Amino acid sequence: MASAAELQSLLLTSLPTAGDLYRIEPVYFPASEVGGDFYQVLERADGSRIVLVGDVSGKGLKAAMLVSVTVGMLRRELSSSPSEILAGLNEGLAGRCGGGFVTCCCARFDADGTVTIANAGHPSPYVDGREVEVEAGLPLGIAPGVEYAEFVARGEQFTLVSDGVVEAENAQRELFGFDRTREISGKSAQEIAETAKAWGQTDDITVVTVRRNS
Repeated sequence: MASAAELQSLLLTSLPTAGDLYRIEPVYFPASEVGGDFYQVLERADGSRIVLVGDVSGKGLKAAMLVSVTVGMLRRELSSSPSEILAGLNEGLAGRCGGGFVTCCCARFDADGTVTIANAGHPSPYVDGREVEVEAGLPLGIAPGVEYAEFVARGEQFTLVSDGVVEAENAQRELFGFDRTREISGKSAQEIAETAKAWGQTDDITVVTVRRNS
């Protein structure tokens, strides 16, 4: 388990070089030694950045192995289109998830500030304290041939989270919920993740914030 955790941490550490057009802050708190969440930041030659946050159904080593497979496919992905990236992942995962599935939100951040988003059953991202209205889409790995819609947005800060934030549960069995998540979505990734964890972590918590450098 310790070896798996070490390998997983290496897979998830993927940040742009200094001097990038965007300031990206990822925070990942697994609920146990290995987790089923993942994030990736992919650089493109035109200066754009592809940012993904995903969540594999299930827990433990089985989920961690599927994370490794998914990240491996992403590292070989050349497309800059969020919808094409999700469709390609879906084709690769369809029938290979052992009855499970993968949710994923994919966003491309262009040099001019345009942000293009596609979603596969994952919680919607937030921009400047409000939820971005994007089509939920079908989670990855359930069926082949799925197409994913793209949505364009602009803003100062985008925040992508896994459902471990929303589903944090306190001692009174009260969920952290969407309203509280939205209210703190403009804070740093570290603050958001620590707030959810302190509320009562029940699942992996992943938060990635993206701001365009002035």
